[in-house]
Amino acid sequence: MTEQFDMFLRQLRHVVPAQRLITDLSRRMAYSTDASFYHKLPQLVVQVAALAELQQLLRLARQHNIALTFRAAGTSLSGQAISDSVLVMLTRDWQNHEILANGAYIKLQPGVIGAHANQALLPYGRKIGPDPASINTCQIGGIAANNASGMCCGVKHNSYHTMAGIRFVLTDGTCVDTADEASVNAFRSSHHELLDGLAQLAEEVRENTELAAAIASQYRLKNTMGYGLNALLDYHDPVAILSHLLIGSEGTLGFIADITYRTVALPQTSATGLYLFPDSHAACAIIPQLKEIGVEAVELMDDRALASVASLLQRHSQVQPEPGAVALLIDIGRDDRAALQLAERAINDCFKTLDAEVLALCPFSSDPATIQALWQIRKGLFPAVGAVRASGTTVVIEDVAVPLEALPLAVNALQQLLVSFGYHEAIIFGHALDGNVHFVFTQAFDSVNEIQHYARFMDAVAELITRDFNGTLKAEHGTGRNMAPYIYAQWGGEGLAVMRRIKQLLDPEDILNPGVILNDDPQAHLQDLKKLPEVNSTVDACIECGFCEPQCPSLHYTLSPRQRIALMRRAAALEPAERDTIMNDFQHLGIDSCAATGLCATACPVGINTGTWVQQLRAAQAKHPRLASWLAEHQGGTETIARFALRVGAPLSRWQQRRPALPLPAAKTKLSQPHASQKRLVYFTTCPNRVFGTPGQPPLAEVVQRLCQRAGYELILADSPQQCCGQPWQSKGYPQQAQSKQQQLQSYLQQLSEDGRWPVVLDASPCALQLQDSAVYTSYELSEFLYRFVLPELDFKPADEPLLLHVTCSSRRLDQGNALRALAAACSHQVTEPEYIKCCGFAGDKGFTQPELNASALAPLAEQVPENCRFAVSNSRTCEIGLSHHSGSKGEPKVHYQHIAYVLDELCNLSNKEPL
Repeated sequence: MTEQFDMFLRQLRHVVPAQRLITDLSRRMAYSTDASFYHKLPQLVVQVAALAELQQLLRLARQHNIALTFRAAGTSLSGQAISDSVLVMLTRDWQNHEILANGAYIKLQPGVIGAHANQALLPYGRKIGPDPASINTCQIGGIAANNASGMCCGVKHNSYHTMAGIRFVLTDGTCVDTADEASVNAFRSSHHELLDGLAQLAEEVRENTELAAAIASQYRLKNTMGYGLNALLDYHDPVAILSHLLIGSEGTLGFIADITYRTVALPQTSATGLYLFPDSHAACAIIPQLKEIGVEAVELMDDRALASVASLLQRHSQVQPEPGAVALLIDIGRDDRAALQLAERAINDCFKTLDAEVLALCPFSSDPATIQALWQIRKGLFPAVGAVRASGTTVVIEDVAVPLEALPLAVNALQQLLVSFGYHEAIIFGHALDGNVHFVFTQAFDSVNEIQHYARFMDAVAELITRDFNGTLKAEHGTGRNMAPYIYAQWGGEGLAVMRRIKQLLDPEDILNPGVILNDDPQAHLQDLKKLPEVNSTVDACIECGFCEPQCPSLHYTLSPRQRIALMRRAAALEPAERDTIMNDFQHLGIDSCAATGLCATACPVGINTGTWVQQLRAAQAKHPRLASWLAEHQGGTETIARFALRVGAPLSRWQQRRPALPLPAAKTKLSQPHASQKRLVYFTTCPNRVFGTPGQPPLAEVVQRLCQRAGYELILADSPQQCCGQPWQSKGYPQQAQSKQQQLQSYLQQLSEDGRWPVVLDASPCALQLQDSAVYTSYELSEFLYRFVLPELDFKPADEPLLLHVTCSSRRLDQGNALRALAAACSHQVTEPEYIKCCGFAGDKGFTQPELNASALAPLAEQVPENCRFAVSNSRTCEIGLSHHSGSKGEPKVHYQHIAYVLDELCNLSNKEPL
């Protein structure tokens, strides 16, 4: 660390609290990578919570000439979100949004996840224009800074064209809000030299007819290569020019503090179909007609792409695509069903005009499940390559765009180029309406020969696209580090000179993301390459995309799944002393603080369950197998002791605020005389519900019996205190004891269910997940059973008051939470499912033993509790304890969470005018 950097850091400590200045090696190493194949170790990671902090940070960086790199979600594919200086990240304080003009506009802070913006707009029938494939993970700051587009976005609906206003911060700390006239006027006065410089540059470009024509030609395509020079042609007001230059600037010109989008209407009805053509020429011949008809999207997939997702295709068609075949996934949207049918007929008529035969792998369908499955085929292409890559290699994805008329030739040329370089696993797919294709291949960077091989390939790609097809080398993913050396190849000397003047005007000290977009080193794309050494077979397929991170409860506490894996990979190359430091830190950062719920696997493109890896690490460290076995053998006695401890300790625990208050022990279940019925179920009371009571409520089994009797079911109670699904032992690293407990329970339930004659219902979602694969009997999680079999037989009115819902991670893994959500919707007209909470982080008992995990995961909860909310529901007792605690402040709950069965029972009682 230089003296200058040390002085910068000392002054920064007066601006940003110490806990948000990350200097330890382990966490810096964990943050050293994004989704690209590069990595740089930052000297400092700063977590910024407020605009004032950001302004001061920029001023200090400029004063001391310290480089800064902004990172949003870190899903960048071109290396633009890494730094060997200061990496700037946002806390959760940047996730606000504001709906404007009845949904016609939306104002978004940079930390808002793209899919969350669309969720907020859904009631208005609108969405934001950009729709990148990573929209469930990437954040608005990254979407705008990279001018990310996507499958339906095209050129028309990207951030550049749908931006209605922007608030940005320059390197001197000046903040400008283009929606505020006073702010703009003050900026014109204080920065007239900068604005005059931009105006002069724009005038020179417009007067240079050859350069202006080249710019216009490039931006008829999707283009994120370099700065958005089209702003110099499209706008005359220098403030508007600057605002639009910031879009796609990858954090090299300023910081985007918020952006207001003009939103896009959602079609009222839609249909999707998948069609096979004999070759790329036949497939591309139809695209201009599809464009004229007005389809939403056309996704092209070559024969190797189709082969990579053959298992998904077989669910729709048994047709085996011939070599050279190309498929088009076509999506249509219209405002009414009649218009949709007309469009379908028009497209089918177009097929008939072709000389080639068109096969319907799946004809147009409006069924939501079919549409989702077809899009899953398309979205499964990138991970399909990642899943089969050789150990030690990484997945490289590049995207280019060519004029639509050149697309078939470009596809063929790219295929030939990939084969000639030995990338036989490579696939090509993309957004055919825009002439934009992606090609994905695997590459090792562990030798000079491998690196030089990659360099020769990239040179060949650049020459092919720019010389033969007059296309763009970056259509969507940003210039970053890997395309910075090729700016000249696409733009020539004049275009590059204009970009350098823009950078000089806005960041003369070159402190904002240096080396990204503009880089004088022709070998820059071959430096700081990321290696992927083997860590564990469970996680080695990780491509470090970051899709897992929004699911992870420890993301804002310690590390995410991606960061845990990345840290172990990077540590492998360190000297022994540094590696020992990281291994010591990893005990808390990686192992102890992991909830190990496996929710990460639901978003992972290659299905990696990092929780399984962590459980394996815990098993390797397990020191008390004899005690674990004794507890497993004496579970009934252990539960008796636990209930006694709760009876004594619960009143005392309410005085502390750090941990959730202990509930009183569960009362003994007293069922009424069963009603003989031809419909029966085996109801297993899980150990959390045997131990922890629900405040002010009878045992859950008694409530469930009432509901089942109303639906004509006889309940067979299974509440043996010795039985357990084994999940507590599995989580703590004792897999043998867990398996033994699970087998005992399986035998017990098999007997009670009369070898599967009666269904088995489990009253805690984590336990239901553990037993979901029984081959002897059919098992259900309680809320699913209530929704599917009990609810249709009940007669009650939904509540006209708010209902707060938490979908547990185990429910998300069981059925994506669909049954619990549907049951909640049947119980209330006002269901609230808080944003930015996927897993509560209670993780069995970690809410008691490591309460910081639970507190971090539920930090966004309290402010989202509706006013006058009485119903707060979930379907896991331990989760409900933590949720209740963090629904308020200072340990005082605003609401008390309970199983949704209690609310359903109350509504039935009210409807039947029975006493509560």
